[in-house]
Amino acid sequence: MSGATGGAHRRANRRRGDTFATEHSDNADRWLLTYSDMITLLLVLFIVLFALSTINKAKYHEFKQSVTRAVLSDVPHGTTAAHHPTSTTRTATDRLQALRRELTAALRARGLLRDVTFSLSSTGLVEGLVADSTFFATASAALSTVGQEIVDTSARVLARVSNDVEVAGYTDNRAIIGGPYPNNWALSAARAATVVVRMTQVDGVSPTRVVLLGYGQYHPLATNATVAGRAENRRVNIVVRPMSHAGA
Repeated sequence: MSGATGGAHRRANRRRGDTFATEHSDNADRWLLTYSDMITLLLVLFIVLFALSTINKAKYHEFKQSVTRAVLSDVPHGTTAAHHPTSTTRTATDRLQALRRELTAALRARGLLRDVTFSLSSTGLVEGLVADSTFFATASAALSTVGQEIVDTSARVLARVSNDVEVAGYTDNRAIIGGPYPNNWALSAARAATVVVRMTQVDGVSPTRVVLLGYGQYHPLATNATVAGRAENRRVNIVVRPMSHAGA
């Protein structure tokens, strides 16, 4: 009996040993599956990164330009857009430069150029009417005879183009005492209105293209502490807006 019992125990131990060896082998193989999955994922990642690094540059440049044109075309009237060096904006700038040359030539031919300044910014072409003796005296919105001639000469050139135009009035900072204008806001708007009425009723500029703005005393060109500085600040700017791509 004891011999039979010992044999049975030995057979049972062998079975348990075989089962343990099999389970141990299975556990040892599982890390290989995890490792192979990780290698596969890394390979896929490298393929994706390589594909991204070889993007078609021509198509990307075309996409970038189309987005820029869409943004610029959606800018509302009277605001300033950030200008990027696309062919569209270069064309608009070239046209404003040509318009500036035409205005300069027309004013020079009549001996009026010394009383006008020109500058080109993201807002557009700015014609500044800044000479106090020519345009606006203190607390006045009236144009002098020479001022009328400058507005007429400039507006007749602008009447031949389709750009929108902003006319902005400014004042010095001295308070208004008496007279028809209660404050510098009203006076600056009246100065712009004087120019707008002449441009549209005398010189043929379409009223649908013109916006009138009054900035009061809050955007001075020079110090208001001197007579000369206050004279520069009593002014009107005629701003010719760039044409949009759709309207070009």
